[in-house]
Amino acid sequence: MATRFIDNKNKTISDSLTGLMWQESYAYFETGSNISWYDAQEYIEKLNQHKLGGYSDWRIPARLEIQSLYETALPFKSRGKTFILHINPIFEFSYGSCFWTSKTRFSAALGFEFDVGDIHWYPKGSQTGTVRAVRNNWLPQQMIEPDWANDAFRA
Repeated sequence: MATRFIDNKNKTISDSLTGLMWQESYAYFETGSNISWYDAQEYIEKLNQHKLGGYSDWRIPARLEIQSLYETALPFKSRGKTFILHINPIFEFSYGSCFWTSKTRFSAALGFEFDVGDIHWYPKGSQTGTVRAVRNNWLPQQMIEPDWANDAFRA
C-alpha cells in the first residue's frame, strides 16, 4: 500500500490519494490564536506573496477537501497527551480544531472541526477558526475505491 501523505521537505505535504498539496503548518500554529475568516483570506495572500513551497496559488480549502484529511483512527498526540483531533501526524497540529472552508453564505462561513468531525456556520468576523492552505484541484470521486461502485450496484 502506497503512502498517502508525502512530506515534500518544503513545508508542504502532498496527498497521493486526492492530488492536493497542503500546507504542513497552519495559521493557529504560526500565530498562536484563532482568526476570522477574513483574516484567513489575508493569511493565504501572505503565503502566496512568500510563495510557500515555490507556489503562489494557495487558497482556503473547500468543505470536502478539508474533510478529506479527517481520519477517525488517528487521534493526535502531543506533549505526552492524546487529543481527539483526527488528522495524520505528518501535519503540524497544536491547538485550534475548527478550520475555515471556502464555503460561505451571506455573512457566515462554514468551519470544519477536527475534534468531532462536525461542520458549523460561523460569522465570518468571529475569531473562531484557523486555516490550512491547499492548492491543486481534485475530484471527490478519486477517494472512492474503483471496485466499490461496481460492487454497490451488484448487491
